[in-house]
Amino acid sequence: MQTYFKNIYQGVRSLVIGMRVTWKHFYRKKELVATMQYPHETWPIPEKNIGFEENDYNLIRSRLHVDIDDCIGCLQCERACPVDCIKIDTIKPPKGSEFDCGITSNDTQKKMIVSRFTIDMAECCYCNLCAYPCPEECIYMVGGPNSHKHEMDYEFGKYEREGLLYEFADATEEDILAVGGEKYLEKKKDRANELENALELVAMAAEKAQEKVDKGEEKESKVKSDQPAVPKYNFGSLNEISDKAARGIAKRAFARGHRQGKKPEDVVGMIKSDLEVSSLYSSDYDVFIVAVGEAPLVILPEGSEESKKEVQPKLNTETKAEESVDKKESATKASVSGQIPDIKILNDISDKMARGLAKKAFTAAKREKLDSAGFITKINEALNEAGKSSDEYAEIINKLAE
Repeated sequence: MQTYFKNIYQGVRSLVIGMRVTWKHFYRKKELVATMQYPHETWPIPEKNIGFEENDYNLIRSRLHVDIDDCIGCLQCERACPVDCIKIDTIKPPKGSEFDCGITSNDTQKKMIVSRFTIDMAECCYCNLCAYPCPEECIYMVGGPNSHKHEMDYEFGKYEREGLLYEFADATEEDILAVGGEKYLEKKKDRANELENALELVAMAAEKAQEKVDKGEEKESKVKSDQPAVPKYNFGSLNEISDKAARGIAKRAFARGHRQGKKPEDVVGMIKSDLEVSSLYSSDYDVFIVAVGEAPLVILPEGSEESKKEVQPKLNTETKAEESVDKKESATKASVSGQIPDIKILNDISDKMARGLAKKAFTAAKREKLDSAGFITKINEALNEAGKSSDEYAEIINKLAE
């Protein structure tokens, strides 16, 4: 009894301790929760030291930035870029023009205006090679030794690729026209129109491709519905032919007829014809050759509902009436219980030819829904016709009635 109440006490005590920790973290989330609430919070950038002052070498691999007021349009950075992610356009005022292009922070007189300075950070490999040849040091990677110029910005992910295209040129159309850049503006508009037309063509091509796919699926479905059912064959029956050469010829004839889409009865005729030509035909093979044109019987586990269903060969219109009459006659012979003997019993027949004939007769009896006695009679008749009957086989066949 004491142990019972002690267990209850321990359970309640552990629950209270756990809830106390939970509520403590709930009310002091900022102090106790270890998860950093990014992007509202960021980890501080660790200091780096490789043995010399970072002012002598830029250790930072971050976003490129351009002080466009100091750019003189020399194109040195564009030429140095190994991945061509920098694109620059410049326009030089004509002779005699009084347009003032400006002065850099290093007191260098600018002789042209920069109408375009685009950096594609999606293609940038952060090699920093563009920064070294710049005579005015106007292009650099932000942060690090350049923090006094631009604060660190290494988190500049975007949802779309266009967001990684940075344009630093600030020349207006008035400035471009003032330096005689009419042709430049015309080319710029033409490029914009070409791009817009190209995007429209891409969209149209995508729509047409989708229409073709949809039409193709419709045609394919129509063709499939119009195609006749593929004839069924019982290829496995040819394995019962004892002579190896004859079996090979029969299989090759079957394959040829199957490729040509022949009807089952035509395939049977082709097999017989090829065997006769090769002088390997025997009447003993008729049972197996004729079986090629019949659909294989699916034997399912006993007792299941589907085990009573049979896969019947596809018949033409002339034989359907005869089959219906045969079914009515055989239905009167079928037993009420519908118990099917075990075909594995026939595996005890030693002779391969006799075993094949017995199984073929077994299948025919099953198709006719005969009782056990009917199975035995059917098999014995098949063996007698082929001259393969014996007392030993009769004992094995009689086991089907057990």
